[in-house]
Amino acid sequence: MPRRAWIGLLCFWPGLPQIWTGQEVFGLLLAGFFAGAVNLAIASRWVWAEAFAPGSADFFAAAAVLTWWAAFAYTAWWVWLCHPDRHRQEIDRLYREAMEAYLQGRWNEARKRIERILAMDDRDSDALMQLGAIHVRTHRPDLARKAYRQCLEQDGGAKWRWEVERALAALDRPEA
Repeated sequence: MPRRAWIGLLCFWPGLPQIWTGQEVFGLLLAGFFAGAVNLAIASRWVWAEAFAPGSADFFAAAAVLTWWAAFAYTAWWVWLCHPDRHRQEIDRLYREAMEAYLQGRWNEARKRIERILAMDDRDSDALMQLGAIHVRTHRPDLARKAYRQCLEQDGGAKWRWEVERALAALDRPEA
């Protein structure tokens, strides 16, 4: 089942799609607010009705419904317009252009294209690996280390482990 379809299924509980796609803080805030509103609506209607002001149950229920609709609309918008799979052809084209520029020694042009890829999909381990190599070529070791470490943190970064560890070791060696 495609990743976008899973996100669509997860959108029935606010926050789950965001957590699953790496937006953990936003997802936890959405999920927490929704769960809190639902719990307060239930408690004020059926559990401790006398402890809450009249009409508070309706307010909490409306807050829960509005949170659900807002989260659903945001998730649908994100899946439809912003999900990296939607931009796969553009990402592939930019990656080919970046590799061509890199191989021709036009590192700044290659870096710009790689950064555009990462703006569309910040979890692209291939682009992060290449960005690290570009930073090495342009004598920016701190940025190279950061890009290499980000590459290792991604799901697809395991395939680059040997190369990244070797590049990091080379960066840490003192110049002769």
